[in-house]
Amino acid sequence: MSEANIKVQPGKLGIEDSFNFRCGKDIECFNKCCRDINLFLTPYDIVRMKRRLNMPSGTFLKIYTFPLFPEEVGHPVILMKMLPDESKYCPFVSDEGCMIYTDRPWSCRSFPLDPGPGHPATEFELVKRDFCLGFNNGRSNSVRKWIETQNIGFYEEMNEEWKKVTHNENFNSRNLLQGNARDMFFLGSYNIDEFRNLISKGDFLKYFVIDGKLLKKIKSSEAELLMFAFRWLRHVLFGEETLKRR
Repeated sequence: MSEANIKVQPGKLGIEDSFNFRCGKDIECFNKCCRDINLFLTPYDIVRMKRRLNMPSGTFLKIYTFPLFPEEVGHPVILMKMLPDESKYCPFVSDEGCMIYTDRPWSCRSFPLDPGPGHPATEFELVKRDFCLGFNNGRSNSVRKWIETQNIGFYEEMNEEWKKVTHNENFNSRNLLQGNARDMFFLGSYNIDEFRNLISKGDFLKYFVIDGKLLKKIKSSEAELLMFAFRWLRHVLFGEETLKRR
């Protein structure tokens, strides 16, 4: 569905406000929101999805995504490939709905809410698509309850850590769309398995001090590894003292 058919409703919702919405197989538009869309993936989206599919992040990126390098954003972004047929559906959609529902991306998870800036967000807008009947068949949901039931909280926490890279005060000092800076950004943001290999198989530990407790965490948790990758990016790209050198 083209961006022209997506509307952000005017007016803000607070965390204690309510809205009417429901989605299900009994609604005529079921699955239509999962086709012909620009579905941007966050670093944590990729971790969850590649783990669900039991494949390395590099393989997942090659099969299911493609990169863009928009100058207006200033860093590489990752989009989901829609099916290469007339349907243009997300590859994880079936007649029963999303096949990876519990690991669906953040933007699918938060819909129809569009969180405002800040963490935790305190204001929200409703995103409505022309074809969506979920608001006509809706039931009352509180914003707070929606956030809890859709398990949005941890995704938001991971996004906030990433913003320390993408919204860094020194962001404009580096061109992250070309050369080594682009490659480092891509590695630390999206290809988490290759970043793990950098730590375990390369000379990484010859240059950086990682205490035993942290090393154990990043070896056992991909979320911890991803947050460490963000710290590494802030150090190598912007010179922040987020890591200690030998």
